[in-house]
Formats: sequence, structure tokens, C-alpha cells
Amino acid sequence: MKDFLLSLAPFTDEELSAILGVSRRKHASAGETMFSPGKPFVKLWFIEEGLIRAYRVIDGEDYTFFFFTKKDFAVDYQSYLMEENSPLFFEALANTQYLEFSKKSIEDLYRVYHSFEHIGRLMAEKAYLSATERVKQFQTEPLELRYQKLLERDPRLFQQIPQYHIASYLGVRPQSLSRLRAKLTGKVY
Repeated sequence: MKDFLLSLAPFTDEELSAILGVSRRKHASAGETMFSPGKPFVKLWFIEEGLIRAYRVIDGEDYTFFFFTKKDFAVDYQSYLMEENSPLFFEALANTQYLEFSKKSIEDLYRVYHSFEHIGRLMAEKAYLSATERVKQFQTEPLELRYQKLLERDPRLFQQIPQYHIASYLGVRPQSLSRLRAKLTGKVY
């Protein structure tokens, strides 16, 4: 976490101690549901190791919204900001080590150390850009391009995540993803 923070801004030892002092080190086992919908998501998780999937269940269908990997902040940002009930489940897809911060402790840090507002702004910008990119992809890009962008962004996902989760994230059935993968590798389907 320290190295990550220092890559964003030149924090003092006091500032680094302050942020680490309000965190709680936690662990989730592969397959563990870390958060269930129906309450506000008023925490922020920094993933040190592992993989988390955020998904929603609508009419019995599972829809993957996000994958969070090492050095990501995992959060339902809308629920976090508005303190409204989250519709998302958060599930560890691999054994996951993470630091948990409460919203209150983050806001206290903003008041005491203005340098942490910089991190908050960067997080907000990243969340906005991620959401607009995702909407743009679904509105204007064919499945093949969405697949290739995900593969380029993090090829390890394809080795760690079941195909049906990737299909759900891309907005298709697993069979459609299998056909696309076969086409891209030149196999006859």
C-alpha cells in the first residue's frame, strides 16, 4: 500500500502512518461472499493480493459488473457516495488479502490531511472513466472488440476467472463467448 500511495503523490511518513493506522487488514477465501446487497457500501477496500468480482442478480440471472485485481480499490462507488443501499454482491474469486477503510475514517483523513483529497479525486476520476468506458463499449463496440480490450487490460483474468463470469461481464451467454474464442484462435466450432 505504501508503494502504491507514493506512486500517486509524495506523502510524508506521518501521512502514510495515518492512512495505514485507520485500515484493517482482512482476508477472504476464494468463493467467499464478502458483501451482500441491501445495505450501503460504506467501506473502501484496497486489494493487496487476489481478485474480487462485483455482480448483481436480476430475475435469477447473474450479471458481472466489475472485476477488481491487485492494487485496485474495490467499492460500489455510487452506494459509497450516496450512502444508499447497494444492489451488488462482492465475491472473492481467489484468496484475497485487502485493507479495509471505513468511509468515516477516509473523510476524517480528508479533513486532517488535504493530500488525501488528491487520492479521492483520482479515485473519482477513475470510477467515472471506467463507467463511461463501459457504457460506450456496450453502446458502440462489437463483442469481439470488448473481448480484446478486456484481454489487453488484464490477460490474467482469463486464466483466473471461469468463462461464464467473463461472458456475463461482456454481456453474452457463455456459448457466444466460446464461439468468439474459437473464431479468434482459428478453430472450427
